[in-house]
Amino acid sequence: MRSEKTTDRIIVAAIAVFLIAAWEVSSRNEWIESLVFPPPSRIIANFATLWRNDLLSNVGLTLTRFLGGIIVGAIPGITLGLGIGWSTRMRRIVDPFIAAIHPIPKIVLFPLFIVIFGINEWAKMASVALTVFFPCLINSAAGAREISPLYFEVVRSYGGNRAALFRHVVLPGSLPMILSGLRIAANLGLLVTVAIEFTVTSPGIGSIIWMALQTMRIEDLYAGVVIIALIGITISTLIQWLLRKLTPWQAKP
Repeated sequence: MRSEKTTDRIIVAAIAVFLIAAWEVSSRNEWIESLVFPPPSRIIANFATLWRNDLLSNVGLTLTRFLGGIIVGAIPGITLGLGIGWSTRMRRIVDPFIAAIHPIPKIVLFPLFIVIFGINEWAKMASVALTVFFPCLINSAAGAREISPLYFEVVRSYGGNRAALFRHVVLPGSLPMILSGLRIAANLGLLVTVAIEFTVTSPGIGSIIWMALQTMRIEDLYAGVVIIALIGITISTLIQWLLRKLTPWQAKP
């Protein structure tokens, strides 16, 4: 199985290298429009220019807003999700509010957060937090509801109270769905973070892309996209690692 995984990784790397090389050759030979699709080597070289223009500062600002929104949104989302997944009564009370608010595009609520908090970091993080909140809540609730009643009966038969049920059954049984929800929430949160930086043209990765579009610096535009992709890959890898470490009985080899 390990050799099969290694082979798959080699295949993925080979496909990526082939596509990048094909792009490079096609752009340099003008088989594709080099103004729209500049060679990857030129995009990579342009990172040196961005580095001199406070690249790290812009990435740091985006990550601060993103991670702040994740923390503020995920913790209550997971907590409430486990509660409504475990308690039928709580689910009946909370479900109407979820049905009303969840379909609203969270970026639409950003102007409301500006009215409440002002044009500052709190308004931006609040939009990200609300985006993150619902996937965490819904997946956590689904994870708690899918736990077999048999596990609850076993803990009760040994005299376990509600705290023991939560610690030994609800939380570990819901972890795979919680982490899946967190992965979805993180991707959506990153999307909203960058979209907000477009909207208010505040410093960050979004502003790099927006300014590149306004000035037709296409290499900067692609560089911003690459940075976002790398952040997404890092998030996905980290959550998969947590899944393997925290739920070894669920994680596939």
